[in-house]
Amino acid sequence: MIGWIANAPEIVDPGYLPNDDLRHRAGDGGKSRDSLFWQLIMPEHELGFQCYLYLTGAGKAGFNLILWGRDRRPHVLELVQGDVPDTMDFDDFRLGDLHVRQPADQKTSRVTFHSDKVKLDYAFEGFHAPFSYRSNPDGLPAWFADNRLEQSGRVKGFIEWAGRRIDFDRIGHRDHSWGVRHWQAPQHWKWLVAYAPDGSRIVNAWLWNARGASGVGGYVVRCGELTPIARVEQAAVFDDDMTQRSIEARIIDIRGGACTLTMQRFGLVKLPTGGRHATMIMEAACHATIDGRPAAGQFECQWPQSYLDAMIELNQQAR
Repeated sequence: MIGWIANAPEIVDPGYLPNDDLRHRAGDGGKSRDSLFWQLIMPEHELGFQCYLYLTGAGKAGFNLILWGRDRRPHVLELVQGDVPDTMDFDDFRLGDLHVRQPADQKTSRVTFHSDKVKLDYAFEGFHAPFSYRSNPDGLPAWFADNRLEQSGRVKGFIEWAGRRIDFDRIGHRDHSWGVRHWQAPQHWKWLVAYAPDGSRIVNAWLWNARGASGVGGYVVRCGELTPIARVEQAAVFDDDMTQRSIEARIIDIRGGACTLTMQRFGLVKLPTGGRHATMIMEAACHATIDGRPAAGQFECQWPQSYLDAMIELNQQAR
């Protein structure tokens, strides 16, 4: 089993405060928000799992819990919105059937959910200190967040649905960002996470295009050491409806080392958002390899909905 992963000495100070894994209260009328995300990909079962929670400074909260595979419809899709009091924090957070216990240790979290459709117990413990995209040469763009915590770790627990149960004791990933996200800024992004079952290779990469610029964030773990990414050379394949099918990437770290990542989709879920700056986020659960080693992975794409619609129309005209 993988132990604690050392950070490479070149890593820039991520700028985390001791309580940054707890709630942020900006006092800006709810424009700022915390976003928390936990995931797990199980390629041998051809299942992907994620839980996403947001909470604004004004106490507006919502989350999705999704378990998906090859079927067009997710096996589980729970969506809840509500209000929470100002006194509630992430060390003991409740919304509907969701209970989150995330203390200020920047290492652990536990997510439980019990409804008549699904039962979940997801206990996370990080392999390494939280990583911030501030530590990459391209930095963290201000339109995305004030800061963002990324962390790979061990997940233990289970999920039950439709008379089926799967127990966890494997690698997963979480992130936590806070600040104001300006959804009108990004033209596209790809977010990738992949991990070999023994933890010998882990990749977290974020490739973004916004305001006529582009950048990358994330890290590679090899031989028990985490190193920030400097650049990514990638080629992705999309279906006619612009759903991501696969990707091949060569990832170069800040020391000049390189690793190869391949991801092939086996399941997809679409998460549209409406409003003035309508966006589509699509999550692909993938079979993957890192440096030729079998791995599990998640390949996320973000598109402005108007641009996505235009590209789908062009693809249809080209048939």
